[in-house]
Amino acid sequence: MKPLKAVTLNAIYSAFAMLLATGQAYSAEGQIVIEDLTPSQLRAEIKKIETEFYRVYNDSIEDEKLKIVCYDFVPTGSNIKKETCEPQFLVDRRAKNTADSRFGLDVLYSADSLRSELAPEFAALTESMMELAEESEYFRELDSILAALRDEQESR
Repeated sequence: MKPLKAVTLNAIYSAFAMLLATGQAYSAEGQIVIEDLTPSQLRAEIKKIETEFYRVYNDSIEDEKLKIVCYDFVPTGSNIKKETCEPQFLVDRRAKNTADSRFGLDVLYSADSLRSELAPEFAALTESMMELAEESEYFRELDSILAALRDEQESR
């Protein structure tokens, strides 16, 4: 794992500043009140924190296969684009399986089959994120903010 660049205390709170800079509801202490965010504001804040979370993670690792990539896709039966973020090893394996199935070299795997086959890679991904969380207070803060925002989104 690459050593993280030195992060000042101000940088740790930059994630909080992203929330405050959007001009949403504040408490008397000047802190944002997550419960007062509209659904679209909440989704926007989740996207901002997610983007920073993955950037920090990707900058900290050397193994390109463990990096998280985000891309747009159109789900089957829909015309509405959605964004998803996945580890590079999963994207690569799915593409190889799709190509192999088109040429009759392999059967098309289900999502569960792919996850089972890639269990060691997912374990390595989890381990690298846990290591980063131990090393970086900023990464832990991003994770905490993201969890709070997602909990609020799920409770609505």
